[in-house]
Amino acid sequence: MKRVTLMGATALLAAIPMTVGAPGVAGAQEARPPVTIFHRFADEPARSSRMAMFETCSEMTGISFEETAMPSDQYEVQLPVQLSSSSPPDIYALWPGGRAQFQAENGRILALGDHWEDIRGNIWPGIQDTSTEPDGNVYGVPYTFLPNMIWYNTEVFQTAGVIPPATWDELLEVAEAIQQSGVTPFVIGARHGYEPLFWFDYFILRTAGSDFRSRLMTGEESYLDPQVVEAMQLWAGLVDAGYFNTDFNSMTWREMTTEVATGRGAMMLMGPWTLDTFTGAGLTPNEDFDNFVFPEINPEAGMAVEGAVSSFSASGAGGNTEDAVTLLTCISEIEPQIAYAQISQQLAVHPEVTVDVYENEEVHEFIRTYFDAMAHPFHQNLELAAHPGVTEVAKREMPRFLTFPDQYMDVLERLEERRLEVHGG
Repeated sequence: MKRVTLMGATALLAAIPMTVGAPGVAGAQEARPPVTIFHRFADEPARSSRMAMFETCSEMTGISFEETAMPSDQYEVQLPVQLSSSSPPDIYALWPGGRAQFQAENGRILALGDHWEDIRGNIWPGIQDTSTEPDGNVYGVPYTFLPNMIWYNTEVFQTAGVIPPATWDELLEVAEAIQQSGVTPFVIGARHGYEPLFWFDYFILRTAGSDFRSRLMTGEESYLDPQVVEAMQLWAGLVDAGYFNTDFNSMTWREMTTEVATGRGAMMLMGPWTLDTFTGAGLTPNEDFDNFVFPEINPEAGMAVEGAVSSFSASGAGGNTEDAVTLLTCISEIEPQIAYAQISQQLAVHPEVTVDVYENEEVHEFIRTYFDAMAHPFHQNLELAAHPGVTEVAKREMPRFLTFPDQYMDVLERLEERRLEVHGG
């Protein structure tokens, strides 16, 4: 038996009973309370694709569950309330990184311990590393990953007589040629504050490398380190050259995608969720639009990938932790991973989920690019990787930097001040 509850911030909106699981097995489980799942995926198909994993696992294990779904913006407010209650959920949606570490220090979250050994082989190696927190523990089971790459309008590139760049010098040449053709080279948004952070992430990864960037996110490195200063100087140079749009404060990723799709902008740095907006505008993948990895800057830094990994965690304080861990272990296996990918048409973390699972053959080339990227280290983006206190400052200061690029040191000083406050030096 699975019970579905859709919640608003303060009121119960609906309760829809549904039966799932293997016939004859569910009855044997009636003596045990169902596993309770709290998540932020109230809209379809986000809810159904994620619950498909748990439904598949319910059938495989005979364990029943109840879900409570809440809109994402309300979820962020309600999660601490739910976790501090006398009956916290057994399982809840959480991003690996700074938020999971914060929960480990201040809230209710269960370290997976030896169970991780049963899970990690089902996950791309780079994402395995992303899931391990600074204290050495793993608190969440990843199920999808969203790499950020540079998307571009192929007609704009052809008109400017350029091809996707592989190095920093080539990127500068491409940007200048596109600007000379009368098109804005880079489209960026900042309405939600997180959009510019992708650029900061990649500049750090391409100048200082994976290890330094990981330590920066965990508070072990300073935002005033010369390598961070160098990264900001390079970015400021692009802004000073007029390569970015100036109306970024009104833009989210949707408006950014529209600008590139219509050819008013040439490139943007964003994740694979933009595909539907491109195709909805009538553009054909690989013909009208395409993507490439962020170019190399310092060859010694390597070619790590930045993006987002989604996971589910156990509180360890609910009514059925044992079965919760069993379900979490199960969702990493191939059958529930295929179920997720088939409904969501988003990337599953299991390496054996093949490209054929994704129905739109036109995007298979993109998916192969993402799979190839998994040969490199994968990093959770700053919004999710850093301490929530640092993230708050970054989301406020990076958009300000886009307006006043000469004040990049002031931005870094504010980030450093916050780092010292939350990490104690």
